[in-house]
Amino acid sequence: MGARAAVIALWLLAAVLLGATVWPFVAGGPIGLAGLDARRSQPLTPPSPADLALPPVESFSETLNRPLFTATRRPLSPGEMLQGQEMKSAAAAPAGKGEKVILGRYVLRGVVVTPEQKILMLSRQDTGVALRLKEGDALDDWRIAAIAQDHIVLSKGGQQERIPLRDKP
Repeated sequence: MGARAAVIALWLLAAVLLGATVWPFVAGGPIGLAGLDARRSQPLTPPSPADLALPPVESFSETLNRPLFTATRRPLSPGEMLQGQEMKSAAAAPAGKGEKVILGRYVLRGVVVTPEQKILMLSRQDTGVALRLKEGDALDDWRIAAIAQDHIVLSKGGQQERIPLRDKP
């Protein structure tokens, strides 16, 4: 008899829960059917271009300060920065582990590749000024011929230089 009572109790509980779920929609009121009709009658307005506009790249200073191709994404310590400066001036090598230096003075901060646009984000080693470049833009004497997720192509005169963005392990 105990099992039968448990089954009946579960059916009663299910009926109460179903009633509690359906009641607000049947009863009307602000969350019932009347509220849904009122919301449906309001026209749907698309967002304005100002609502969709992105802030300028300079407002992402924290993103620019964290090396994209460094495993920890932590800013370099003053000692690491000093060692990196010595390396840069001596051999135009990457500033830190995983950072890529282009043309001896631009640190790669990121690449954005979408069907609509391709952007190369760099910063100058000496000043830290952020640059956003597209295909066709000039970088010193070079022109950015192509931007891909894993490499860029620079051209100058008839010469082309393919630069991988990641070091191979």
